[in-house]
Amino acid sequence: MLTILGLTKYYGNQVLFKDVDLNIGYKEKIGLVGRNGSGKSTFLKILLGDESPQEGKIEIPKGYTIRSLEQHLKFQEKTILAQVCSALPKNSFNEDWKAKSILMGLGFSEADFDRSPLEFSSGFQVRIRLAEALVLESDLLLLDEPTNYLDILSLRWLERFLKSWKGAFILVTHDQHFMDLVVTHTVAIHRGQMRKMRGGPIKLLEHIKKDEEIYEKTRQNQEKKREKEDEFIRKFRAGARSAGLVQSRIKSLAKQEVKEKLDNIPTIKFQFRSIPCKSDSVVQATDVSFGYSKDATLIKNFSLTTFPGDRIAIIGRNGKGKSTLLRLLHQTLEPDSGKVRMPPTLAVGYFGVDSIKALRPEKSIIEELNCVPGIPEQEVRNLCGALLFRGDDIKKRISTISGGEKSRVCLGKTLLSPSQLLMLDEPTNHLDMESVQALSEAIEKYQGTVIFVTHNEAMLSRLATRLVLFDNNEIRVLEYGYDKFLSKDGWSEEDESAFKASKGDSDNKKQYLDEKEHRKQQRLLKNQVESLEKDIDKLEKEKVKLSESLKDVCLKKDVQAIKEHGILLKDIQDKIDSKYVEMEQKMEEIE
Repeated sequence: MLTILGLTKYYGNQVLFKDVDLNIGYKEKIGLVGRNGSGKSTFLKILLGDESPQEGKIEIPKGYTIRSLEQHLKFQEKTILAQVCSALPKNSFNEDWKAKSILMGLGFSEADFDRSPLEFSSGFQVRIRLAEALVLESDLLLLDEPTNYLDILSLRWLERFLKSWKGAFILVTHDQHFMDLVVTHTVAIHRGQMRKMRGGPIKLLEHIKKDEEIYEKTRQNQEKKREKEDEFIRKFRAGARSAGLVQSRIKSLAKQEVKEKLDNIPTIKFQFRSIPCKSDSVVQATDVSFGYSKDATLIKNFSLTTFPGDRIAIIGRNGKGKSTLLRLLHQTLEPDSGKVRMPPTLAVGYFGVDSIKALRPEKSIIEELNCVPGIPEQEVRNLCGALLFRGDDIKKRISTISGGEKSRVCLGKTLLSPSQLLMLDEPTNHLDMESVQALSEAIEKYQGTVIFVTHNEAMLSRLATRLVLFDNNEIRVLEYGYDKFLSKDGWSEEDESAFKASKGDSDNKKQYLDEKEHRKQQRLLKNQVESLEKDIDKLEKEKVKLSESLKDVCLKKDVQAIKEHGILLKDIQDKIDSKYVEMEQKMEEIE
């Protein structure tokens, strides 16, 4: 067991965490959550010894090994297989099968093994580093955002791999759904403290929210009692007869611990501006073909018609052409053959690699956002606050800010520009869990059409009404959402390649198929829970309206109406109670 005692870390006046005690068990799979800037990455660096705390110590057992996902992308070996195998002990023999299995699970082919790491994009180079971290078993594995740059199939493979990991790990990811599937415990960095609980992040975050609600109610009650005591003391301080009682209450007040009001934690806010679309169709692609070279056609004879209100998700393995297709539909790229048409007056909001590259490094955040025409500066400043750029942050140069901050600036420009069509390429990368949730809600409320690329399965389940599927070297348009796709079609590539280059194929494949069916049932249960939560919310709103109406009839002293309202209120409360019981039963079935 790794033991952390009295850990304190701060930068200047900013305290990340203070006097933290924490234990990490030998086989605990821990999800580390907290808002951007709360200290998650710093905590991992302290565990690695790359940073030092101001106070506290970490007791590491003798022989205990800690490995991490390397962030730098400099490689020493000539091939990716040699690079991954270099992480193995020098005296290990016949272990390259493990490296091959991991590389294939992360989306590399056998033909890639002898290629140089430098031939691959930065996203695939991150995968090589991830393979290095996974190939050598360790007592504690530290994974900081390993899901960035992974496609859905690689994520599903990584899910199975981490579930079977023999040691402990600490996982940081913005993908709440993925974390919920693989962890046994969650640690939250919140208000400078760390809190640990068995189970996934949703459970812990709900507990923290409820605890703070109880704390605030207790604080308010305490404040009211103190005000009454102060009033009594002021009223009777001068009286000789009550002097003893007054002094007693003064001493009692002095002994009471005063609960301070909790600071409001700023939350990110997204709201896309939509313009009504009068056209019957939005974007129309007809027999579109495209390749970056004449010898390699990436997209062939693709056709799609999008309609107002569509939520179309483009899904599939990385490198198959998802982002390329989005750029073709956006008309950033010209097809080799075929046509892409959209109404000439169509207002399009676009977020992707091109928009991030288009940011001007010499400009400040506020200057970059002010370039959107027709928006008053005060409105831009308000948006900066909603995107968590506060105070002097808005004066930071684009060249000095992080990748996550650049993503927020680009999203800000998309939010400022009214549109009829949103085109979003992996918008969740570099956002924390709360921001991903806020973004999903904003897309859900948007009145226009949305075409998006994402590997976030929770977002796909929530938003997609149609799919463009890159699977098994073909592109299909499916007229239904992601959950139906999983239950009806599934990933053919996943079944074919899940256990290629691994040992014990038959046993592993049976286990995989069992897990696949189990995962389908879990997804169904979670959807049912979400549906019940919406039903309860609707009933609670009805209850509030009926309670307000009851006040009116009480004032009128209408006995019959009061009786009828009482019956209706009881009926609604019974329904709410029944929904809660059903929801609790479903949640108990969810692992």
